[in-house]
Amino acid sequence: MKIQLEAGSPVHGGYTLGRVDGRVILVDGAIPGETVEIEVDDSEKLWKGTVTQVVTPSPDRVEHVWDRAGGAELGYMKRSAQLEWKTAVIEDAISHLGGSLKAHLKDAGLNIRVREVGPGLGTRTRLDVDVDDEGRLAMHERGSDALVPIDSMPLAAPAINDILANQDAWAGTWKPGDRVRLIAPTGQGPVVAIDKDVYRAPGEKTGSRVLERAAGYSWEVTASGFWQTHEKAPVTLLDAVLKGARIRPGDRVAEFYGGSGLFTLPISEKARAIRMFEGSAGAVRDARRNAPKAEIAQAAINPHLLATGSEGADVVIADPSRAGLGVKGALALAASGAQAIALVSCDPAAMARDVSTMVENGRSVMSLAAFDLFPHTIHTEIVTILS
Repeated sequence: MKIQLEAGSPVHGGYTLGRVDGRVILVDGAIPGETVEIEVDDSEKLWKGTVTQVVTPSPDRVEHVWDRAGGAELGYMKRSAQLEWKTAVIEDAISHLGGSLKAHLKDAGLNIRVREVGPGLGTRTRLDVDVDDEGRLAMHERGSDALVPIDSMPLAAPAINDILANQDAWAGTWKPGDRVRLIAPTGQGPVVAIDKDVYRAPGEKTGSRVLERAAGYSWEVTASGFWQTHEKAPVTLLDAVLKGARIRPGDRVAEFYGGSGLFTLPISEKARAIRMFEGSAGAVRDARRNAPKAEIAQAAINPHLLATGSEGADVVIADPSRAGLGVKGALALAASGAQAIALVSCDPAAMARDVSTMVENGRSVMSLAAFDLFPHTIHTEIVTILS
């Protein structure tokens, strides 16, 4: 079924709201204010529509930067419009999921604005791809299992695009069905990781870790493990967290979801002591190598650990996965004796829930900064500092 409508405000998930005869439709591929024709999927209670024709385009619409495959959901609009979109999504999440948080932020004089970080293209230092039946590096079409062979990806760093463009030289390195990670570390040359094998050139294996540098620090990170994707993400997040939390030489810090030690290393050089908790065994091995002065434990992070692990801490830092802390986890941190809590969130809805829970249980938001570390996608990184 095809219908025509005017796209409304953006909401979480990469959609704009559309309304027809009183029914709400989530529209994929439209910019607010555009008149579009959509193909409607009415198989679920909440209808969704995909744009098939733009009848009245927005002045913010541009040629898509990457519509060959997935990975750039907002690539059809100007960067300035993307920032406005993401800001509106955060505001919407706070309005609908944040309880009293909206009023709290207004009383504190805090405005939300997603900040641009570097150029929108060529900043991605990691790209996970599949190998198709012909042995070509490929990505999935958005929302599909179909693989599309690629020889470039404009969001990726130049060194990654060099590998994509010259993949014939890597013949035999990977095979159909493999999952391949292309990496352009900030502290060394590019590598290709396939499971536990890492190659610095066709046929030339190298160590399992890569070197990353930011803000005068260096980290060794397992190639197959997690590290921030945007080339400027480490320095951006370090600046927001360390300055926001105002860590002093005499402070004791508790850090949760510490990964390979992005925050752990500099904090161990600045604070009296730091305890870091992380669930991944591989990340813990990296973190112990990167931050030998820190006390680092591998543990499943849950509300009980958040409560006990933060005992005696002056500052708490948490960088959970997209699911966030959860209500019980946020309650545990709110009840801690920490003078400052730094929460790094990659999901607006989870952030709104977690921060509002802490605010409603006695905490105050000192700052809330959002960064566009995933240009041309629907994702945003948010750093909230609470006292």
